[in-house]
Amino acid sequence: MSLVHGEIVYNGYTARVTKTGELVTAPLKYDETDFKSLTATGTAYNFYGPRIGQQFVISGFVAVSDKNITADAVVQIYEASAVDSASVSKTLVQFAITKNSVVAPTPLRILVSEGFWVNAQTDDATINVTMFGYYIPLTEQ
Repeated sequence: MSLVHGEIVYNGYTARVTKTGELVTAPLKYDETDFKSLTATGTAYNFYGPRIGQQFVISGFVAVSDKNITADAVVQIYEASAVDSASVSKTLVQFAITKNSVVAPTPLRILVSEGFWVNAQTDDATINVTMFGYYIPLTEQ
C-alpha cells in the first residue's frame, strides 16, 4: 500500500500523513495556552473550563518559581467542580519547585474528566504557570 498524503482509519484509530510527509498518529490539533501567576497561597487559579461534548487534554506546562518563595513550593494542578474551587476533586499533577527554578514536563497527555475545570494552587507564592493543551470530542477517547 502506498499513501502519499491522506488519512487511514482502522478500528476507530486514525493515522495521517501530512503534506510534508510527517506521520501523525495522535490528534493533530493546536494547543491553547493560558498563563497564571499563582500569587496567593491556597487560592484556586482557573486555567480551562468544561465545554459541552468535549474534554480537555493537558499536553504540557511550564512552571517558573519566583526568587521570593521561602521553601520548596508545592504546586497542585487538579480537577475542580467549580471555576473558583480550591477543593480538589482529582489531583492531575503535583510537584515541588525550589526558588528560581523551572519545571517543564512535556509532552504530557492528561485527559481531564468531562465537566470539570482545570485549576491550580500553591502553598508558597509566587509561581508562574503557563499551561497548554486542547479540547477533544467525547467520542475521541
